Amino acid sequence: MVKTKDLFARGMGPSAALVFFCVMGAGDVPAATRPNIVLIVADDMGFSDLGCYGSEIKTPNIDRLAAGGLRFSQFYSCSVCGISRASMLTGLYHHQVDIHSWNGTRNDRGVTIDEVLHENGYHTMMAGNMLMVGKWANPEVADHRSLDRYFGLQGNGPNSYFDGVRCAWWFLDDEPYEIPSKGYYNTDQLTDFAVQFIDEAVEKEQPFFLYLAYMAPHWPLHAKPADIAKYRKLYSDAGWDAIRKQRHEQLLQLGLIDPAWRLPPRDQRIGPWEDETNKSWQAERMAVYAAQIDCLDQNVGRVLEALRTAEVERNTLILFLSDNGAASQGDDRGGPTSQGLDRSVRGGSWRRDDHPMRAGNDPSIMPGPHDTFATYGPAWANVSTTPFRGYKQATHEGGIAVPLIVHWPTTVTPGGAITHEVSHVMDIMATCLDATGIAYPRQWNDKPILPLEGKSLLPVLKGKTREGHKTLFWQYAGRRAVRADSWKLVSERDQPWELYDMQKDRTEMDDLANQESARVQEMSGMYNDWAGRVGISP
Repeated sequence: MVKTKDLFARGMGPSAALVFFCVMGAGDVPAATRPNIVLIVADDMGFSDLGCYGSEIKTPNIDRLAAGGLRFSQFYSCSVCGISRASMLTGLYHHQVDIHSWNGTRNDRGVTIDEVLHENGYHTMMAGNMLMVGKWANPEVADHRSLDRYFGLQGNGPNSYFDGVRCAWWFLDDEPYEIPSKGYYNTDQLTDFAVQFIDEAVEKEQPFFLYLAYMAPHWPLHAKPADIAKYRKLYSDAGWDAIRKQRHEQLLQLGLIDPAWRLPPRDQRIGPWEDETNKSWQAERMAVYAAQIDCLDQNVGRVLEALRTAEVERNTLILFLSDNGAASQGDDRGGPTSQGLDRSVRGGSWRRDDHPMRAGNDPSIMPGPHDTFATYGPAWANVSTTPFRGYKQATHEGGIAVPLIVHWPTTVTPGGAITHEVSHVMDIMATCLDATGIAYPRQWNDKPILPLEGKSLLPVLKGKTREGHKTLFWQYAGRRAVRADSWKLVSERDQPWELYDMQKDRTEMDDLANQESARVQEMSGMYNDWAGRVGISP
């Protein structure tokens, strides 16, 4: 075994220590009725990229989860993939477990969801990117002691949706896995194994936990031709200005955002669609991105069908979220595809078959096929983050505001509701344990660990209120933020603090730092105290 207006600002409450003792006391769920848990994470998907969050992209399966479940309008991630996953899986700020970027090996001051559930009788499984699960960021150490089944990618770097790459390490359980050279598409294969694992799990007399960590829709822009074809004319005819306006109107109609919040102007790096000289290429970029999300939704449908076929859907807690906001990397002038792009891609091929790669955001290269490597750039990322400003890596709302959908038929009733509860990705750990009645441990491997910072969302799922976070904090690569009640203090790297009233201005249009200097001083002091507590050096 391998192992609604006033509601927009509510949700703040007591200290993390209280939640620790509350979780420690949660034990009222009989083992025989403990729910299965399926945690599905999309990569770099923006706030408005799902149909149920205002998008034109067809996501009927995820929309069905929302129609039968609960959508969160004020759910926060961290600003980058790896640190979000570390916080999600441990219930702590990522700094507390020594994860500061995409890669790294966490320390022993925390424990992950899979570890605790496995120790308490859950059959645990994962398919996807191994980033920050347990201690296994090192591809040379395929040690999955808390996972009964595992398929996925270990390590970090440029990848391909169509075939393997030299800088990626695929494993099935403890053994290296050679992915097929033909007929392979990353999103589909992750689901193949996820469905297989579910089928195996239902044969056992124990509840199961599945962590399904998709790569989609992270760059590169790779998608199947039939999926791309669904969107090509849509984006060519409409362009980014019309699509962004349409999404904004739909978000208002759905009740996910407040009409008092002004839509920020188009990113200053981007011209109006009517002046764009490479419309076909630009439309193709977004069509491929949309196709990646469309295919992701198709595969979520396969997972839901597996649960229905096994007759376990009603008592399965499903959580679907994105790990951060949309990624804007990649200019439109034929330069490097994105920061961090492997030099071997720029100079030739990083694929095992040595097939030449056409890398770069170049209008002469239509994205989508296996031999291309491109991103969709800031223009379309600006659409994905509607109605917010900022992107992945930033601590403005566009980088950290993401969708969360929770579906659990025995508990989340009636379906289709929206909650404006302010919540954070580190709440996922506390929620999973609270839902299962499993106590959060005081120590792990005979060493004391930190108490949870996350707070259970279970009361919210039951239609009740909870004592939420009094404050929330973010820091990544010099970008910082504090949210306290309805106020948010935020800054870019080496820039002064900005202050916003989230109840009146969640799109961060009216900086009140000069008018509210005392509040800035108070909140910056909160940040400094927190930074010292979690180990961030000046």
